[in-house]
Amino acid sequence: MIAFLRGRLVAKTPSSAIIECGGIGYEASAPLTTIEQLPPIGEEVFLLTDFVVRAESQTLYGFLRDREREIFRRLIKVSGVGAKTALALMSALRAEELLAALSEGDVARISRAPGIGKKTAERIIIDFRGSPLLQMADGAAGMVSGDRDVAQALAGLGYKKPEIERALAAIPSDVGDDS
Repeated sequence: MIAFLRGRLVAKTPSSAIIECGGIGYEASAPLTTIEQLPPIGEEVFLLTDFVVRAESQTLYGFLRDREREIFRRLIKVSGVGAKTALALMSALRAEELLAALSEGDVARISRAPGIGKKTAERIIIDFRGSPLLQMADGAAGMVSGDRDVAQALAGLGYKKPEIERALAAIPSDVGDDS
């Protein structure tokens, strides 16, 4: 498994980036929302990756944040949603927008993405119910940056929303973001 790439950005298109790592160029498909945030060509880049092996292909997918990679991994498990459809959805909606639409059950917003019809949008919403990704998104609105990071980390470890809220409440108020 290739967990991440760190190297020099050699090229980028609206759907992929080529990163040179130790003299080898790795092509990583990525959502447009990720490509837009990459540094200029020639600069160092760090991408978290997901390596998908199918009978007909082996493809590396790249993301700037773990939450985006986790959304992708969850999407490709939904019946009728492949990697290309997941990337199209993640290109149409930033991670925060997608999680909000999923949390609100906004079928219309999700189905605006290319390749996503009403039934697929409904399946995606149903599949994400109870997901730690959504639980974290639901409670993150009023959190400061540090709390949001802690909540996301705990959700990623499998903690439920009430447990996360108790943990955040137990953090002394004099502990700053830099701590």
